[in-house]
Amino acid sequence: EHYNCVRPHSSLNYMSPVEYARQAA
Repeated sequence: EHYNCVRPHSSLNYMSPVEYARQAA
């Protein structure tokens, strides 16, 4: 899953919540 490769907290550090939501979707 995406969570295995992209860590939510780390993503929010360099990506806006909207951008992260698109990655997590």
